[in-house]
Amino acid sequence: MFTKVISHKGFWRSVTFLSVMFIIVYNLVDWGMAFNFDVSDFLNERFKSEKLLQFIFANILSGFVYGFIISFFKFRNKLKKSSQSQKLNE
Repeated sequence: MFTKVISHKGFWRSVTFLSVMFIIVYNLVDWGMAFNFDVSDFLNERFKSEKLLQFIFANILSGFVYGFIISFFKFRNKLKKSSQSQKLNE
């Protein structure tokens, strides 16, 4: 079932879209909650040269994990429903 889900048309596009949206929303919430929407403080803290790689890696990894999990269960349910409807039609 795993390989069927990840090879389904549109799966990786969904993962990418959800990952990007998660990164944007997460950083907007972080910017508002931790920095009171102060752009200069946010940029100075998050984009320091020694923390930049960590910031980018953490955002990409967390976005990918979120996007993959949500997309996986969405597509798995879609495949389950289509296989159940095919069994009922037989």
